[in-house]
Formats: sequence, C-alpha cells, structure tokens
Amino acid sequence: MKRLPLFLSLFLLALCLKASAAKPTDTALNQPAPDFKLKDINGKIVSLADFKGKTLVIDFWATWCEPCRNSFPAVKVVIEKYKNDPDVKFLFIDTRETDANYQDLVKKFLADNQYPFYTVFDEKSNDGKMNATYKKYVMPGIPTKYFIDGKGVIKYKSIGYAPDQTKEETAEEIEYLVEKVKAGK
Repeated sequence: MKRLPLFLSLFLLALCLKASAAKPTDTALNQPAPDFKLKDINGKIVSLADFKGKTLVIDFWATWCEPCRNSFPAVKVVIEKYKNDPDVKFLFIDTRETDANYQDLVKKFLADNQYPFYTVFDEKSNDGKMNATYKKYVMPGIPTKYFIDGKGVIKYKSIGYAPDQTKEETAEEIEYLVEKVKAGK
C-alpha cells in the first residue's frame, strides 16, 4: 500500500516538472545583465549601455548551430513586427565560432537568408575560444535568448529551439516575452 502513494507522488511530481518545462521562458530572472563591449559587422563597438531605456532581446548563436538557424525564420517574423517600435531592439551575438573566417561566414549567411539581424561578434576568453560574453551570461548552450528591460535587468531567458513548434508558435512565444518586458513584468 505504501508504494501506491509513493508512485502517485512521483507521477504528480513528473507532471509538474513537465508542465513547468512546457514554458521555461516564463520564469522571471531579475538579474543584472552582464555588460559587454563587442564589435559589430562593420567594426563599431556596441555595449549593453547602448540599449538603456529599451527592451532588448539578445540572441546568442553560431553559424554551425542548426537549432539557431532553424529558429531564425520565427525570429525574423518578430523583428518585422517590432521594426517601427523604437523601444524594442534585437541584438545577435555570434559566439563559439571555430572557423577562422567566421566573420565572412556570418556576413554571407545573413545576406543569403536576407536576415536583418544586427549582429556583433563575441570575443575570445582566457581559454582562447570565442566565448567571453557567452561565459559571462552563463548559459548551457545555444541558441539562447535573453529578454532585458530598459534598466539592464534580465527578465527572462529562452534556451534552445523547439522543432515541434511552428514558426508562428515560436514567434508568438518570443513576442509574449517581449510584451511582458515592455509592460514591466
């Protein structure tokens, strides 16, 4: 008889974990965003402070990352929606590249796919890998999106890409978090 309540408890715990995993991005983090100073495609220095007062979505990605590339059509939909909103900005941090010509690969990839992504390049860390900012943000992998408010506080984080979602569903999830940050939630 004692096994049934234990089994039932474990089953309910599993259901709760599954439910929370269904919307992992809907967890408020309320952590200061680590500062950075990175070069964009044209060599201009870009920092977190440049986005003060704006809702900022930072998307960490790499050209070799299949889930990153698969998420981009949905991200493009969201960028198009907010293109005339001066209070919402998107920044793409190209990170963890291994190819010596990564900047050329990024430029070609963005041009070939007609992605209007404002992209900066991560710097090398002490281990010699292109992951300094990636490490500052302490993430488990890419793609990872951070939703930051106008005061530089990370409100939400979205890790990975859900291949079972449609482009529209993924875009709606991103938009949902943008709107929450804009509303101060």
